[in-house]
Amino acid sequence: MIMVYMVMEGLKIVLKKADYSGKQIRIFYGATVLALAVSFINPAGWDALIISFSPKYAHIRKGIQEYASPFFLYINKLQPVNIGYAALALLFPVVLIIRNKKIDLTHVVLLTGLFVMAAKSSRFIAFYVPIAAMVIGKESNILLQDLFRNRGMEKTHKKIVNVFNGVALLSITIYFLGYGNFKGFDFDVARKSTVPVRAVDFIEENRLPGNILNTPAFGGYITWRLYPWKKTFTDNRWLNSQVTTEYKWIIGAVESVYNKELPEGKQPLWKRLLYHYNIHLIMLGLADSYGSASYLLLELTEDREWTLIYSDYAGVIFLRNSPEYKDIIKKFEQPKENVYNAIIARSSQMVLYGNNPIYLITLGRTFYKMGRLENALKAYKYALKRMPGNEFIKGQIKTIETERQEQPN
Repeated sequence: MIMVYMVMEGLKIVLKKADYSGKQIRIFYGATVLALAVSFINPAGWDALIISFSPKYAHIRKGIQEYASPFFLYINKLQPVNIGYAALALLFPVVLIIRNKKIDLTHVVLLTGLFVMAAKSSRFIAFYVPIAAMVIGKESNILLQDLFRNRGMEKTHKKIVNVFNGVALLSITIYFLGYGNFKGFDFDVARKSTVPVRAVDFIEENRLPGNILNTPAFGGYITWRLYPWKKTFTDNRWLNSQVTTEYKWIIGAVESVYNKELPEGKQPLWKRLLYHYNIHLIMLGLADSYGSASYLLLELTEDREWTLIYSDYAGVIFLRNSPEYKDIIKKFEQPKENVYNAIIARSSQMVLYGNNPIYLITLGRTFYKMGRLENALKAYKYALKRMPGNEFIKGQIKTIETERQEQPN
C-alpha cells in the first residue's frame, strides 16, 4: 500500500497536481524509503509478498483458508458473508460512478487494487475495509454536502448527519456490549478445544521420544511449551516453501506425484518423507479449518507401523511401532476406534450447529473407512443436498452403492 501510494503521489507531482508542499513531499518519500528498507529485516525479505501473488506458489496457497475468495467460502457454505466487507464492496463502485473524476486519483488506484485483491483472497479484506471506510466515508460526506448543504438545505443535511452519527454510535455500543471485556484483559492458560493443551501435557509428562510431525495450527503452541526439547515440523507461518510442499504431500497421504497409481514394490511418498525426516511422533488435529479430516489421519489409523497412544477432542498422537518404544506402546496404546469416534463426535456436533457441508463429507469418509457403508451413504447424500453437483460426492455415492450391491445378502 505504501509503494502504491508513493508511486501515485509521484505521478501527481509530475503532472503538477500534488496537494503537498515540497517539505511534505521530502518527508513522505524519506519515510517511505526508510520503511521499505527496514522491511528487509524480515529473514524472508519480500518473499511473503511474492508468494501472495506469484502463480509459482499457487500450490502452497491452495487449501489455506485465508487465501480463498470470500465469495468461494460463502458459495460453498463454509462461512457466512462478511457483512461489513460486502457493504463496502457494494458502496465503492456506486460512489466511484457518482463522484466520477472528482475522487483523488491515488485513492481510486489504491482502493481498486485492494478491492480486487479482497475479492480474490479473504486475507486482504483486513486491508480493504479500513481504507475503504475512510475513503468512502469521506466521499459520501462530500456527496451529501453537494446534494443538500450546497443547495440551501442545511437543516436536511444536519438531520441526515445526525441519523448517521446515531446509527454509528448505536452499532459501536451494541458491539462493545456484546464483545467488550470491561474487566480488562486476563492472561491465563489456554483452555480452548482448538489448543492441544492436554496432548502437549501428555508428551511432556511422558517424555515421548522422536522427531515430531504436527498440524500447523499446533506448531506455535508446541514451540511455546516444548522448545528446545521438541522442534516442530511446521507452523501456520509457512516460512519454508519446500517444507510446506512436503507437509502437504504427507498430510494428504500422497503416494506419488508422478504416477496415478503407485508402482508395485515402491513405498508411498508420504511414508518415505516420514522416514527421511526420521519422524517417530505424529500429532494431528481431527479436522482442518474447513472441517475436513486429513487423509494421513485416516491412513495412520489403519497402518500397522503406527500406534495410537493419545486422543481427545483437540487431536490425536501416534507413535511409530519400533522396538525401543514397546514399553510406551504397551502402557498407552488405544484402540483405533477412538480416532474414528472422536472425528464422528466432533463432525456431528459441527453439523448440528452450522451449515458447513465439509463436515458431512468427513463423516462419509470416516464411516466408509470403518466399513459402515449405510452411514457413509447417508452422510454423503446429506452433503449432496447442500452441495448439489459436487462430483466428488457423486463419485463416492456411486462407489458405495456399487459395493453394497456386490455384498452378499
